[in-house]
Amino acid sequence: MMKKIIKSFSSPRFTIALICLLGGIFAIGLWVPQKDLLRDIYFEWRKNSPGLVSFLDFFQLTSIYTSWVTLTLWICFFVNLSLVLWQRIPMVKKRIELSETRIAPPETAPGYPFHATYPLPAGMDGATVLRLLAGRGYALIGNASAFYGVKNRYSPLAFALFHISFYLIMLGGLVSFYTRFTGYVDLAQGEQFNGELVQYNQYPRLPKIGSLPEASFTIKSIMPHVDHNTPTGIDVVLVDKGGNEHSVDINRPYTTGPSSFVFNHLGVAPLFVLKDATGKEIGGSYFKLDVVKGKEDTFRLRGIVFRARYYPDYTVQDGKPTTKSMEFNNPVFVVVAERDRKKIAESTITKNGSMEVAGYQLEMRDMPFWVRFYVDKQRGLPIIYAGYFIASIALIWRLIFFRREIVGAVREQEGSLFLIVAGRSEYYKNLAVEEFTKTFREVVGKRADG
Repeated sequence: MMKKIIKSFSSPRFTIALICLLGGIFAIGLWVPQKDLLRDIYFEWRKNSPGLVSFLDFFQLTSIYTSWVTLTLWICFFVNLSLVLWQRIPMVKKRIELSETRIAPPETAPGYPFHATYPLPAGMDGATVLRLLAGRGYALIGNASAFYGVKNRYSPLAFALFHISFYLIMLGGLVSFYTRFTGYVDLAQGEQFNGELVQYNQYPRLPKIGSLPEASFTIKSIMPHVDHNTPTGIDVVLVDKGGNEHSVDINRPYTTGPSSFVFNHLGVAPLFVLKDATGKEIGGSYFKLDVVKGKEDTFRLRGIVFRARYYPDYTVQDGKPTTKSMEFNNPVFVVVAERDRKKIAESTITKNGSMEVAGYQLEMRDMPFWVRFYVDKQRGLPIIYAGYFIASIALIWRLIFFRREIVGAVREQEGSLFLIVAGRSEYYKNLAVEEFTKTFREVVGKRADG
């Protein structure tokens, strides 16, 4: 009974059936809005069609990737791969073993394209020939009258390694698919990140299985670098909850466990404070403005819309504000205040400067930077890397340390000893002929007669 089950689970038909079923599952996932991926569309759909959505929810079709049907199919798929790999092991063992059944007459051995006869010099016998071949890496069985030899005997193990690497790459991809989190988070200098969902920008990709990235740190400093009017890099220093400092730049993310924080974007986060006519503060905040490279951004205080443009090296040319360079030599904001879409004030503001707005006073007390991190968490990458590493080893093993097989015999003809051999190779057959010729010439110490 168990043998029948194993045979069914490892059959090619079962593999094809699983692939088709998983393909159908993913097709359903593309057609039916998934509540973990398209939350807004899903909730709107549930509001408009509660009966249909409740029916789909009952059968887990709106969370198809984590449904018991999908997980069961994945388990069956990897059981199938494991059984196929297990059934390959006896085949590999058979190819590795040295068996006397491989010994064959070199003159008539089938599948051996290389044939040659070498006269042995005086003083050399069959035992010496076998010893010299063993010294050149051949594993031998038999004796001088009939022998079989193989070089790189264990290269068939690379075949099994290929299967293992494929298994690991598939497993790593599956783990990454179900555990991956991606999102963006904007953090200003001095701001703390605790890993809470509300701190991320809208619509991060949540993991289907697992938790959010576990990270906690504070942005200590942000220092962009500009050389000859060209941005060249950035240094972001953050301090983790253990008090350790970490440096982040364009090519160096902050990594903690399976989570990576990659620098993505730079902005300015000025502290604007609004005062009334008596000097009382009535509003204010650090506003993360996306104003680098001449872009305009807006913020609101007390019903007033403020449109801001940032000039890192402020100057006036032809009566218009502009920047002399991208270097942060004279950073200035040009702010236009609007109410009911009508301009009510406009002014330039430097750090610790202010402007009058409809009886109020707008002050800019600080002008730090903010950075946007691309956050990625996936637990399957180490498994995928291990799979590719094993696949690389297997490929090198198969293509460089490939098998060469020989059959031969030392025979006496007309009072002289002759080495009669046949050889074959898995790959590079023309090069193998040259290698066999060179090897046997070196063994016998003289050229072959034919």
